Amino acid sequence: MAISMFKTLRSRIALLLVAANLPVMALAVAIGVNQSNVSDVADRDRLVQAAALVAARAGGFRGEGAPLTGQMQEAIFRDRGSRSEIAAAVVSPDGKLIAQDVEATPFGDRWLPADGLPKSRIEKDSRLLKGRGADGRAYRYAIAPIRGGERVAIVASPFDLLNRSKTQWLLLALVLPALMILLCVGLVLFGIERFVLRWIRGLRAAAAASDGGGMAVRSTDFRGAPNELVELGDALAAMSRRVEDRSTALTSAIDDRDRLLRELHHRVKNNFQMIASLLALQRQEAPETLSAILRAPEDRVRAMAAAYKVSYASGEIGHVDVAELVRDVAAQARQAMGARTFEVAANFPKDAGEIDLDRAVSLALLIMELLNAAATASATASVTGDAGADGRLALTIAGPSPGWLPESGLSQRLIHAYADQLGTVIEELDGGAIRLAAPLASEKPKIGMKPRATAVH
Repeated sequence: MAISMFKTLRSRIALLLVAANLPVMALAVAIGVNQSNVSDVADRDRLVQAAALVAARAGGFRGEGAPLTGQMQEAIFRDRGSRSEIAAAVVSPDGKLIAQDVEATPFGDRWLPADGLPKSRIEKDSRLLKGRGADGRAYRYAIAPIRGGERVAIVASPFDLLNRSKTQWLLLALVLPALMILLCVGLVLFGIERFVLRWIRGLRAAAAASDGGGMAVRSTDFRGAPNELVELGDALAAMSRRVEDRSTALTSAIDDRDRLLRELHHRVKNNFQMIASLLALQRQEAPETLSAILRAPEDRVRAMAAAYKVSYASGEIGHVDVAELVRDVAAQARQAMGARTFEVAANFPKDAGEIDLDRAVSLALLIMELLNAAATASATASVTGDAGADGRLALTIAGPSPGWLPESGLSQRLIHAYADQLGTVIEELDGGAIRLAAPLASEKPKIGMKPRATAVH
């Protein structure tokens, strides 16, 4: 889900904008860090200078720890503007308060440590000390001795990050580039949505509504769209019209091919039937011994005609329904016996499957040879189809007693030749039945093969 979010146009452009502004942000942070360090050094110098200044002024008033009068304190703590954010006081060496500038202290009068002067020095500046005032806050202290040694001047500023110039520089360095990036991304995304994406969505809607026909680009209101997108829409509409025209021409060509194939198969079927009829007429005029000889080629021709007839009747040129084919061949076998009674039952499950036309001819010829052989041994036979393995249909012919398959002669050679063409073997079962496997057609699209409304026989 998170990955797919970055596959949209807006998200990728936003990432590019952020990446393009990263050097600017890095530069701003570097400048901010440098300025904050410079400001911190200046603050520490101010703190030390303020302590020295208070000590120098207090040195002009001697007294053995005596309280300083108001005029003395005013003289010592004057020029408070130069000590902005800095508290100042005069204390004894043990930390006892002597005088304090209460007027300019912005953070109260409890900034002095409660247990005497601070003693922990700051690592990066040994001139300063650190500690906590009586109010619990952390302060930086600068101490300067007052001439005479009985008093010291102490000044302090808090470790208050929100009010320090160092933090202000860092925040400024981070906030300004961030605001600039957000403003830039927002403007770009707004521009992409207004000038690109909504028109692309319009094109997509027009394409989705085309339903295989021409794109109705002009049905979308493209007023105000950039010229490039208007031209793209016109190009897509023109391309769609060309595709529609070519699709129409291709459909017409496929229909013409369908008609030609059906006509061809119909004529092939008629030719086979005509040949079979000529053989039947010749057989009727021939002597009885020659008539029996002509019967076999007539049956074979009718079997080949059956494959084309079933294919043409189904409307799917190239595929033949196995069940219909076997039923048709069985009917031909019953008629072939003439005065003799020979009944053949064909039992197949629903949707038994289809076989390719070239293999259907071999299967029809094989079934005809087997049924003719069965008719010589029995008055009844049955052909049963069962779903087999590997896309095959198992066909079982039962009825005659064992040993009815021809062991020599043309019929025997033809049976094995047709079985080889189908890639199967004739398996003899108990009780005289035989089994073979018919390869079914693969499930491939039947391009342009449209079923007919009614079957033609």
